[in-house]
Amino acid sequence: MKIVFAATGGNWDSKVDSRFGRAEGFVLYDEEKDELSWHSNAENKAAGHGAGVQAGQKVVSLGADVVVTGGNFGPKAAEVIQAAGIRMIPDAGEVTLKEAYTKIKK
Repeated sequence: MKIVFAATGGNWDSKVDSRFGRAEGFVLYDEEKDELSWHSNAENKAAGHGAGVQAGQKVVSLGADVVVTGGNFGPKAAEVIQAAGIRMIPDAGEVTLKEAYTKIKK
């Protein structure tokens, strides 16, 4: 399974970002390979509009099975993610990625 976290940094101790479309970036955890990879979201942080849709498209392009954010997904981002059949986990809180992952697996 591939899990994407909206995140403030690229390691397990980073926090889940409360923003989705304007998150610092996304961390992809590939369970099969046991690898984390960082994907910047700099292009969307300052976008005037469309940040959620573009962030949703990025999550889809990463091949996510699940996406986690600390807050809510905007309606347009949710539409893109749902259309791709990706499970969404909102309101994870501003916990570490490791804490969020542990909660997901329970």
